[in-house]
Amino acid sequence: MTRFFRSAAARRTAGAAVLVLMLAIAVLSLVPSGDLPPVEGSDKLKHFIAYGCLGGALTLALGPGRAVRAFLITIIYGALMEVAQGLAPTGREFSLLDEAANILGAGLGTSLALVLRR
Repeated sequence: MTRFFRSAAARRTAGAAVLVLMLAIAVLSLVPSGDLPPVEGSDKLKHFIAYGCLGGALTLALGPGRAVRAFLITIIYGALMEVAQGLAPTGREFSLLDEAANILGAGLGTSLALVLRR
């Protein structure tokens, strides 16, 4: 199983997942919250899961030796989405707690991807 996570096919699949995740996160971050369907659960948990998935997929897509880069790209993307929320006229706002959840999720996702790749 771990051999798959080291393959070129896994990197391509993860790269496609990164694009889908980035697009989904952008849409969900920038659409007015009233326009989104209600989903039960903690907002911070949703951030944690979304950025965990993104961090893990990006770590697999970038390949060996680039986990720190994947982690940094993920947290920078999260910060940009938070700033965009604060600037967009959608009624959404910037939140340091959301960014903290993004960072924690990115860290866990990156770590899990490293474990899978071993």
